[in-house]
Amino acid sequence: MKTSRLLYIGYILLCGCSLNIPLEDQFSDPDAITDVSSARSLLATAYNDLPQHIFEFAVLSDDFYPSSKLIKDAGLQNLYRWREVELTELADNLWTEYYAVISTINALQNRLDAVTTISPEEESEKNIITCEAKALKAKCYFDLLRLFAPSYPGNEEKEGIILKDQVELDYLPRSSVKKCVTEIRQLLKEARHPDNTPDKIYWLSDYAVTYLQAEVELYTGNYPEVLNLTNELITLFPEETLGNNPYTALWSNETSKARIFAKYQSDQIYQDIRYDTYASGDYLVMNDEITYSPQDKRKTWSEIEFVMDNTQPVRLFGKYNKMNREEIPSMYVNIWRAAGIWLMRAEALARTSKPDAATELMNRFLTQRGAEPLETFTNPEKLLEQILEERRKEFVGEGERYFDLKRCHKTLNKYKEYGNGILLTLQPGDYRWTLPIPASEYRYNEKINQNEGWPKIKI
Repeated sequence: MKTSRLLYIGYILLCGCSLNIPLEDQFSDPDAITDVSSARSLLATAYNDLPQHIFEFAVLSDDFYPSSKLIKDAGLQNLYRWREVELTELADNLWTEYYAVISTINALQNRLDAVTTISPEEESEKNIITCEAKALKAKCYFDLLRLFAPSYPGNEEKEGIILKDQVELDYLPRSSVKKCVTEIRQLLKEARHPDNTPDKIYWLSDYAVTYLQAEVELYTGNYPEVLNLTNELITLFPEETLGNNPYTALWSNETSKARIFAKYQSDQIYQDIRYDTYASGDYLVMNDEITYSPQDKRKTWSEIEFVMDNTQPVRLFGKYNKMNREEIPSMYVNIWRAAGIWLMRAEALARTSKPDAATELMNRFLTQRGAEPLETFTNPEKLLEQILEERRKEFVGEGERYFDLKRCHKTLNKYKEYGNGILLTLQPGDYRWTLPIPASEYRYNEKINQNEGWPKIKI
C-alpha cells in the first residue's frame, strides 16, 4: 500500500497515547474559543480530520477481484488477504484518527460554556454547533464500535470502546458494547435540532442525525425503530431523489438532492487502486458477482469496461476512480445518501415480517435506478438476501459492504486473480472481523484488554 509507515510511526511517537492528544495546546491561548466564529472553526477542524478509509474497507469486502497487477503492491495484496500486519496497521490508523477527532470535539465542548453571543442569531448558531459536535462524536464512537467490537446482538456485554469525555490525561477501561450504544443514542438524542438545516452538505444537519440514528438501530437489530426513523426521512428524500440526475450528480462536485452528508475533500481519493498509469489498469477489478442490467443507471458510474495488458477483459471500478480518470474533482466523499434510507427501510420491513411492503418499496427504488424489479419471494430469507445484494450493488466500492458482512454474520470469500477460484474463506466467527486494539493505547493504559485472537505486544 502507498502508506508511509515511517510517517505513521513518527505521528504515534509525537502524539503518545492516541486518546490524549492535547488539542488545546495547539492554541497559543487556551481560552481562544470565546465566540461563535472560533467555535465553528474548531468544529470545522474536527470535520476535516474525520477519517476516510472507504477504499480499504472495500478492499476487505468482496467488491473486488485481484488483477494481475496486485502482486506489485505487497501491502495492498496482504490487506486484500486479511493478513494480520496490514490489519494491525489499518487499526492503528483508524484508532488514532478517530480519537483525534474526539479529542478536538472534547476541547470544543469544554470551551462552549465560555462562548459569548451578542444576538439571537449567534445564540442559535451556538446551539447548533453544540448539536453538531455531539452528532460528530456519536459518529466517531459508532464507527469505532463497529470496527473494534463484535457485532451487537448476543455480544452486548462484551468490551466495546473507550468513551472519552475529557481532554485531560486519564486511563479508562473499555465500556461494554451495550453501554457504548446507550451513549451513542443519548448523544444523538441531544443532537437533534429542528432548526439545524445548514446549506453546506459537509455540516451534520438534523436529518443527517436522524439517518445516523437509523443506522445505529439497524446495527442493534431494533428494526421497528428503523421503520420509525426512516418514515421520517423518506418524506424528505422521496423517489425523485433516487432519479438519474441526483444520482449522476453524486459523482461530481455538483449539488445533489441525494446527498445527506458528505466529507469535504480537497484531494482526489481512490488513487491507491490504480497500478501505474490509467492505461495500465488497476490493482483490483470488479467482482463478477456484481452485475447491472443494461438500463440500470448505476452501470455507467459503477464500472468501466477495460482490457488488461494480458488481454483479460475486466470491469474496473468506477465512481471516484472514474472521476479521477475523467479529471473530475472529488470535492465530496458521499457518506450518507438517499439510497441508504430506502434500503434500510426495506431491510427492516423484511425483518419484521412485512415481505409485501418490503418488495413494493424495493421495486419503487429499483424503478428509479432503471433496474429489474424483484420477483415475489415466498421465502423471507431469500427476499432479505436480495435486499442485501442490492445494497452491495448500490454501495459497491464505498466501504458499506464490509460492515454489512460483519453485521449480518456472512461468510466472506476472497478470490484468486480475476476470480479464478477462491483464495480463502473468512467465517463469521473469525477473530479478524474485530480489529486489534493498538499497542499505542495499551502501552500506558493497563486497564485495556486486547481483542480475542490478537496478541498483546510487549513494549
